[in-house]
Amino acid sequence: MNYRTLGRTGLSVSALALGTVELGVEYGIPLPGESGRPTDAEGIRIVHAALAGGINYVDTARAYGESERVLGLALADRREQVVLASKVATQRGDGSMPTGNELRRAMQASLDESLRQLGTDWLDIWQIHNVDAGLLGQAETVAEVFAAAKRAGKIRWTGGSFYGAKLPQTALGYDLFDVMQVTYSVLDQRLADHFLSAAQAQNVGVVVRSVLLKGALTERADHLPSHLQTLIDRSRRFRQIVADAKIGGGPAQAAVAFALANPAIHAVLVGVRSVEEVNDAVHAARLHLPPSLLAELRTLRLDDEALLNPGTWGIG
Repeated sequence: MNYRTLGRTGLSVSALALGTVELGVEYGIPLPGESGRPTDAEGIRIVHAALAGGINYVDTARAYGESERVLGLALADRREQVVLASKVATQRGDGSMPTGNELRRAMQASLDESLRQLGTDWLDIWQIHNVDAGLLGQAETVAEVFAAAKRAGKIRWTGGSFYGAKLPQTALGYDLFDVMQVTYSVLDQRLADHFLSAAQAQNVGVVVRSVLLKGALTERADHLPSHLQTLIDRSRRFRQIVADAKIGGGPAQAAVAFALANPAIHAVLVGVRSVEEVNDAVHAARLHLPPSLLAELRTLRLDDEALLNPGTWGIG
């Protein structure tokens, strides 16, 4: 496994990070006859296989159903082996944003529950889940909560997760986050235009997710509804290019390797449902795509937000 320094945090993290949404909720483009999320025992085996493969960065969230609880079981005697990150959802159930003391209390309660579920006294990285303009408008309050959690020894570093291409660039101006988790893939290369170089200049840690675009860069794309035909066609083109290149890995592995080829990216989050998928992902971290293939894959870029945000696909 290759390890990289996560920006200003100084943390040495595996280039491949374990995303754990699938350990807690059903996620991704479903295949016919596919079962739901892994059992607790399977989830524990998945986490242990990731550690055995050299992965030391593990990411979860309060919003990921049973994920934190399962991780608490898996890391019961291995906490010191991982860089552990979780997220707080700041929006109310109806999507509105609390303010002032209500926001403070909600964030503090979420952090304490994360620690309880994970069975740990501290998080290496505590992140705001799905940062939006309303949250940035309360940057001073958030900074106060972050500072108090650091003083209490409950967190070491701060972070935020983002959708889209514009908001991450805006957020850099607030200097609120030590680590930023953003979307990036063969199809969604928008952040390579400005954000990645700006984050690098500010020494902000960059972790990317959705490198498979919720499975759309694999054969799962063939099960997307017809109104996403552009996405289906682009996925098939990607898979054919990878097959023709004979790189010693499949499309999922090529998608991971594509992101890791960008030096401004410190870690790539991968979600897995089985030990076999963990092993495939670890292999992807060892792949080096030739410059000619990287150039060809860059031509597959899309810029339509409706295609690049799974929340707009209408598939649940």
